[in-house]
Amino acid sequence: MHFAAVLLLSICSICASAQVQPSFFALSTANAGDLPKVPYGFLGHPGYLAWNFIETSRGSYNWKVFDKFVLAAPRVGKVAQIDLTLGYTPPWALANKSSCTALGGTACTMPPDNMQDWVDFVTALAGHYNGVALPHVAYYEIWNEANTAHFWTSTPAVLAQMAALAYPIIRADGHSQIITPSVVWAVGGGPIWMSQFLSAWTTLTRTGWPGMISFHGYTSRTGVGAKLPIPLPESATSTNAPLQTMLAAFCSMGSPCVSTEGGWGMNGVSDSDMQAAWIAHYQILCAASPAKFCNWFEWGIPAVSGRIENTNGTPTQAGLALQVVDGWIVSQNVSACAQQDNIWSCQLGSGMVVWDSSQTCSAGICTTAPYTPPTQYTGYYDLTGAYWPMSGTVNLGVKPILMQ
Repeated sequence: MHFAAVLLLSICSICASAQVQPSFFALSTANAGDLPKVPYGFLGHPGYLAWNFIETSRGSYNWKVFDKFVLAAPRVGKVAQIDLTLGYTPPWALANKSSCTALGGTACTMPPDNMQDWVDFVTALAGHYNGVALPHVAYYEIWNEANTAHFWTSTPAVLAQMAALAYPIIRADGHSQIITPSVVWAVGGGPIWMSQFLSAWTTLTRTGWPGMISFHGYTSRTGVGAKLPIPLPESATSTNAPLQTMLAAFCSMGSPCVSTEGGWGMNGVSDSDMQAAWIAHYQILCAASPAKFCNWFEWGIPAVSGRIENTNGTPTQAGLALQVVDGWIVSQNVSACAQQDNIWSCQLGSGMVVWDSSQTCSAGICTTAPYTPPTQYTGYYDLTGAYWPMSGTVNLGVKPILMQ
């Protein structure tokens, strides 16, 4: 099926069947000293990329910053619930430095001249986070946004080779798992790149991919020239792709999928009520898919994108909405979601989440339209956590409600 055709599918085609675990709620933070002030079960990857930042010269390692993130992450036993992303290549590993730029020290987008340098780094990394002096690390992600020239200027096959070298080192720990290089959608090129990577892996190893498949769930482009505010994450007018399209594409590739970054991007949504609606839609749709986690990028000041922290350190309205949705979803089965015209409904345990995507909010005023709920529901919770009894129709807006 052509990826664009996935738009025609109901979200029910990618419904989750198991209870949502606390680790589903993943958040990145800009600073290990500024941890999220909302519930989360997983710390998404730091803004730094591990190899060039840690191995400052061959065999010389600076662990200080990454240790802070690993020690700050939630724990399950001796395992830090965190994702560490391993690119860029450090400049000392390349004779030709034409791909190198002054990012995070100096960062290069070509593979190392000698793959033994990569093996030595991964060995040192896994040995450092070994559960003795420091926790094990739950996930290692091979590269960041590998289908963009900003991060990688070689082929999927070369990264498959690097993944094949890293895999036995990472799995020798027994507590850590491997994640593919992440990709962005890029007009459908992300799934194509990922298919090429997985094919190269299978050709190289004669096995299926043993870890998780990673993508970055930014549904619309932001930055120079982008039209703002961006559409809701489920919108067919998303300039990358609706979130459910991305989830269907990557979660159908034969391995568990994860979104290791995602959100409204750089200043994509500025109205505080619409931010609350946007993040709620995003998390609910992710929870209704097979994705293991969807990492919101990010909490923190300053933040690259998606900030949900006020300047005084408290959660924004969107951050508080995320907290409420967390309470709705954790330990529940999010078993079915459907769209009928502009009404979205998602079965959540014995309740149902519903919203009207045609409504909007601006300057503190949110539009609504009458909605007749199924007769078994007698009340609902809103995104502030307040409970309201109901009979007959309710005024439904873009902010989801949980009917019980």
